[in-house]
Amino acid sequence: MKRVLHILLLVSALLLPSCMKQEGDYANYMDGKDSYTAILTIKKTPTDTVYFQFNDSITVYPRDYQYGYDHMQRVICGISVYKEKYGSFDYIGEVDWLEYIDEGKFTSDASVKGSDGLTVLDDWMTGVEDGFMTIHYTTMWGNNPVQHDFSLVSGTNPDDPYELELRHDANGDAKEQEGESIISFDINSLPDTGGEYKTLTLKWTTSGGSASKKEFQFKTRK
Repeated sequence: MKRVLHILLLVSALLLPSCMKQEGDYANYMDGKDSYTAILTIKKTPTDTVYFQFNDSITVYPRDYQYGYDHMQRVICGISVYKEKYGSFDYIGEVDWLEYIDEGKFTSDASVKGSDGLTVLDDWMTGVEDGFMTIHYTTMWGNNPVQHDFSLVSGTNPDDPYELELRHDANGDAKEQEGESIISFDINSLPDTGGEYKTLTLKWTTSGGSASKKEFQFKTRK
């Protein structure tokens, strides 16, 4: 997965209030009309209506949506949300800007390479919701960057199916500048949680070469 730095995207994200991951916080934002930056899933109903999924339950109908639909995926966008229902959707929204988030490889192949370091940023852009893991990270790039591959590997711990390893293969790229970006993984093929939340552990190698990990709460997307 090649990542050329989305500088303008990240600057735009800083110009608007960020939204929290917890469902209660979304409810607090959506108490009138609010404009803010959100990471969410773009979806389509069986009748081909495009809508947005916030966290694991809240849905927003994007009025006058112009970006088209290819498949279910994660996006970061500036959105104005109105406390107004539309059909079966919880709220109505208007999109100010939108960027598609790169999609990494989710695999159970333990032989996948990737021992290059990166920093997983502990902020609102890193999280697990709606069957996806989204990671805001920094790593080193060359001035003329080559392709970097990012894989999320399951099955590395036979005693815990919800332990995942993030592997980064820089493919020999020069370490000339640090840059940040976002990547998402569809992890919904993990064992079904039966409507409950399970603790998910993410492990990775830091930019300094040490092992690190972080826990999240995961519930299977229905």
